Amino acid sequence: MPARTSRGAGTTRRKASTGRSSDRRGDSSSDDTDGTLSDSDSSTSQTSLFGAIEDGDVDEFNRIARNDPEAFKHVNSNGWTAAHQAAYSGEHKMLKKALEAGVDVNAKCADGCLAAHYASAQGEKKCLQVLFDFGSEMETKDNDGESPLDVSTNTIRELLADLIVDARTRRTGAQ
Repeated sequence: MPARTSRGAGTTRRKASTGRSSDRRGDSSSDDTDGTLSDSDSSTSQTSLFGAIEDGDVDEFNRIARNDPEAFKHVNSNGWTAAHQAAYSGEHKMLKKALEAGVDVNAKCADGCLAAHYASAQGEKKCLQVLFDFGSEMETKDNDGESPLDVSTNTIRELLADLIVDARTRRTGAQ
């Protein structure tokens, strides 16, 4: 699972790093006219929507949602969707809106991670609950064979375990 880097840019496994990673960067050849940041920006393959999510800019997020609903279909070069970015950034309200706009709750990034992996690794309980409510597969393994529970912080293990039990109950139809 990518390190604690913003905008879906990192590829180092684990959550311990806090700096920006220059490993695997996306294309940086376009300018801001198509919603992608320019070469001079510190992150690449980043849309205005992803930036609004990362920055917690609700007004910009809502403006983009109104004026460019197609922005929710963007997947960056690392396979991140708006759901990955929102889960990583802890923006549960934006995450819910992105999922309502049709973003696939079970989309996998290049590392095989779901948004649930990022919410888990970041300790984002509200995001995990939103993802669960939208049907996220809480036991999906990434390319390293790790589930959201495997990469979770200690503070959310109990919640995640409860969500997994609830998901299993839903699947079996038992009460």
